[in-house]
Amino acid sequence: MKWPRQLFFRHRRYDDLAVSIHEHLEEKIDELIEDGMSRKEATRTARREFGNVTLIEERSREEWQCPKLESIWEDLKYALRQLLQAPGFTVTVILTLALGIGANTAIFSVVNAVLQHPAGVDHPERIAVLNTHYTQFNLDIPDVSVPVFAKAASLENQVEAAAIESSTNFNILHDGIAEHISAARVSWKWFQVFGATPILGRTFVPDEDQPNAGQVAVLSYGAWQSIFGGQRDVIGRSLLLDSKSYRIVGVMRNDFAWPRSYQIWVPIALPESAFAPKQVFNENYQTVLRLRPGLTIQQFNAEIATKMWEELRQQDGSRYATSSGWSVYAVKLTEFAAGSLRKPLYVLFGVVVLVLLIAAANVAGLVLARGSARSREFAIRAALGASVGRMMQQLFIEMLLLACLATCVGVAAGPALGRLLLLMVPQRLAEGFIVRTDLAVLIFTAGMALMTSLIVGLVPAFRMMRQYRRLELHDGGRSATVSLDKQRIRRIFVIGEIALAYLLLVGTGLFLVNLGKLQQGNTGFNSRGLLAGKVQYAGEEFKKNQQAQAAFVRGTVDRLALQPGVRAAAAVEPLPFDPEPGGSNTFDIEGNPKNADNPEPHSHLTYATPDYLTVMQIPLLAGRWFTDDDRKTAPRVVVIDQRLAHKYWPNQNPIGQHLDSDSANGWATVVGIVGNIRSDSLETDTTDGMRYYPFAQVDDLMANFLVRTDGAPGRLAPAIKHAVNSVDPSQAVSTITSVETLVSDSLAGRRLIAWMLTAFASLALLLAVIGIYALISYVTTQRTSEIGIRMALGAQRSSILHLVLWNALSWVAIGLAVGSLMSLLASALLNRLFAGFGGSTVSSLLAAAMILIIVGGLAGLIPARRMASLDPMRALRAE
Repeated sequence: MKWPRQLFFRHRRYDDLAVSIHEHLEEKIDELIEDGMSRKEATRTARREFGNVTLIEERSREEWQCPKLESIWEDLKYALRQLLQAPGFTVTVILTLALGIGANTAIFSVVNAVLQHPAGVDHPERIAVLNTHYTQFNLDIPDVSVPVFAKAASLENQVEAAAIESSTNFNILHDGIAEHISAARVSWKWFQVFGATPILGRTFVPDEDQPNAGQVAVLSYGAWQSIFGGQRDVIGRSLLLDSKSYRIVGVMRNDFAWPRSYQIWVPIALPESAFAPKQVFNENYQTVLRLRPGLTIQQFNAEIATKMWEELRQQDGSRYATSSGWSVYAVKLTEFAAGSLRKPLYVLFGVVVLVLLIAAANVAGLVLARGSARSREFAIRAALGASVGRMMQQLFIEMLLLACLATCVGVAAGPALGRLLLLMVPQRLAEGFIVRTDLAVLIFTAGMALMTSLIVGLVPAFRMMRQYRRLELHDGGRSATVSLDKQRIRRIFVIGEIALAYLLLVGTGLFLVNLGKLQQGNTGFNSRGLLAGKVQYAGEEFKKNQQAQAAFVRGTVDRLALQPGVRAAAAVEPLPFDPEPGGSNTFDIEGNPKNADNPEPHSHLTYATPDYLTVMQIPLLAGRWFTDDDRKTAPRVVVIDQRLAHKYWPNQNPIGQHLDSDSANGWATVVGIVGNIRSDSLETDTTDGMRYYPFAQVDDLMANFLVRTDGAPGRLAPAIKHAVNSVDPSQAVSTITSVETLVSDSLAGRRLIAWMLTAFASLALLLAVIGIYALISYVTTQRTSEIGIRMALGAQRSSILHLVLWNALSWVAIGLAVGSLMSLLASALLNRLFAGFGGSTVSSLLAAAMILIIVGGLAGLIPARRMASLDPMRALRAE
C-alpha cells in the first residue's frame, strides 16, 4: 500500500505509527458504513482504497507535506534519536572512524607542515633551491658557486628575488664563558626571498651587503630572548661576536628559521673576486630564489641550463662541464626542506589511507548488519509511500552525522598525534617544522569524513535502491533469514579488510627485516663507545692562523687522552655520519696527463690526527698512518682508502705515488692504505673513495674531537668541554653527540616507517579481527534454525564447530590470496623507492599469513563454540 512520504517521519515510535494508521483506517470504514455498507464490506473496501495517495493527500495535504529543508531537519532529528537508541553501535562506529580519520589527520598535518607549508615562509611553492649535479661522480651538491648565483639572479623575467648564504659561527661571552652561536652570512635579499618580515627593526639594505661596510646583524627570536631577555629596545644596540662589534638592526619572528637552527644573520658582503668566471665550479654557497608567479620549476630549469651553457662556452669551461656531467638545477623549497623525511611521509600517508579504508569497511559491515535488523522499518516506510531517494537520504544523513562526530574526535586528536609523530623523528630532521591545525588540515579532515561517509553509506544505499520494489512487511520478522545478497556484500567487506591488513603486515615485515639488515651493515669502523664534540673555530685571526689551529687541536687531543675513562682521543673533520655534508673535490695524479674531455679524479677528503685509526678502529692495510712528525713544515703526505686505490691504481701499489699538487708545498705522497668506511649513511653509500690528510698540514674552520671509552660515552661530555676551554677559552663546543647515535639516525626514515607501520598494521589487524568476529557471529545467529535442525537430525558438535570455523578460514584464505597479489606489487614499488630494499618477501608473506590465519581462527572460534553448544530444541522453538 502507499502512503504520503512524510507520514513516517511525523512519529517517533512504531507504536505511534500503528495507531495513526489504525485511526485513518477506522475513519474510512465509518464513512463507508454511514453510506450504507455492512461493516465487513466497508472494511474490505477501505483496505482496498487505503492506498489511494491522491485521496489522502487531498484530505491532509496541509498536515503531511513539508518543505525539503524541513524534511532534512526531520531526518537529522530522527537520525539522532536512532543513534541514541543504539549506543553500542554508535560508540563503536564513532571510535572506529575516529581511529581512521584521526590517523589520516595526524599524518596529513605532518605532511602539510613538512612538505607543503614550512613555517615562516610566504608562498613556499614559489621558492626554489639551486643544486649542482656531477653525473660522472654520481654527486649531488646542495650548493652552487657565486657565478651561478649571479647568473640566476640576472634572470629577472623568471626570478623575483635571489639570495645566497654561507654558514658560519661566532662565539659570544656570556657570564665570562665563551658560548657558540650558529650564524649565517646572507645577501641582503635573503629575507625577501622567504617573504619574512621582522617583528622589530628591519632587515639588511644593499649598502650593508658590501665589503668593508659597517657590521650589522639580525637576530632570531630565540637569540633575542636568550641574549637580551626579549627587551624591545634592542634595536641599535651592539653585540660582540668573535670580539667584533655588530649593530643590531632587526629581530625576526619566532617561526622563521632559514637556515634552520641559525640564531643570527649577518651580511655576506662577497668580494668582486668571488664573481670571477674561474669560480664557476667552486660550489660553496646555498642559493634560494623566489620565482615569478605562474613559472614552474621545469621552465626555470630549462632557462638556467640554457643561460649557463652559453656562459660556459664563452669562458671555455664547457669541455670540463661536459666530461664531468656538470649541471645546475632547482628544486622546490618544500622538497629540499623535507630531505630524507619526504619518502617516509608519503609511504605513511598511503598506509593510513589503507587503515581508513579498513575502518570504513568495518563500519560498512556494521551498517549492513544494522540495516538487516531495520529491514522491517524500511518495508513499512516503503509501504507508506516513502521513495527510495528519501530513504537513501535518511541513511546518508545518519552516516554523515556519525562521520561528523568521528571527525570532531579526529580534528582534536590528529594534530596532537602529528606532534607526537615528529617527536619520534631525530631533532635534526624535525627541526623547523611546526604542526598545527590550519585551514588546509580542516579541509582535508572534512574531505576525509565526507569520503568515508560516502564509502560507508553507498553500499547500503544501493542495496536499498535495488531491493526497494521487493521490500515486504514481513521482512525483518523473527523468522527471517539473511539473504545470500546480504551475506555476499558483508563477506566482500571482510575479505577486503583481511587483504588490506595482510598488505600492511607484509609491509611491516619487509621494513623490519630490511631495517635489521641495514643496522647490521658494516660501517668500516666501530661506533660503539665513541663520543664526538664539534668545535667551530671562532675569531677572524684564529681562523687564518694555521699554526694556532694545529696547536689547539694537538693540545685538546692530548688533554682528552689523559682524562679518566678515555682509552684514546683524536680529532677529525668531517666526522663520519655527520648530518652536515662532508667535503669532496677533484685531485691530480702525478704523471696522468690532463685531458679536458675526461673529468679529473674525485673523492671525499678527511683531515685527521695521528690517533684517529686507533680511536675509530679502522684497519691499516698497507704503509703507515700519520705521526706527530707530519707537521706543516714537513713534506705533504696523504693516506687513501682501499676503494680509491682499486679505482685509480688497479693491480698496482699506490704507495709512493704523488697526488693533489699544491703550488706552495708541492705534491702529497701516498704513504698508506686503510680500510673502506661509510661516511654518510647506512641506507645508501655515496662515498667514492677517501683521501686522508694530517690535521697539522691543512687549514680548516672546525674540528671534531673524538674520545673512545668502555663505558657510557655520554659521561665524557664535560671532559670534552673542559679540555677545549682549558686549551683556548675563546673556543667553544657547539654540539656533543654519540657517534653510534649519528649512525643510527642515518636510518631515521626507515625506522620511522617501520615503527609506524607496526602500529598501523596492528590497528588494521585488530579491525580485521573485529570484522571477522562480527560477520561470523551475525551469520551464525541468522543460521540458528538451520543449525538446530542439523543437530536435531544427528549432526555432532564437532561438525558444527568445523562448519563455522571453515567459513571464517575460507574468508581469510580468499583475503590472503588477494592480499598476496597486492603485496607483491607493493614490494616491487618499494624496491624502486628505497635503496637496498627487498630480499625477504617470501618470509614476510608467510609470517603475515600465519598471523592472519591464527587470529582469524581465534575470531571465529568464539561464535563457533557458541553454536556448537546450542540446544536444538530451544533453537527450533525460537524459530
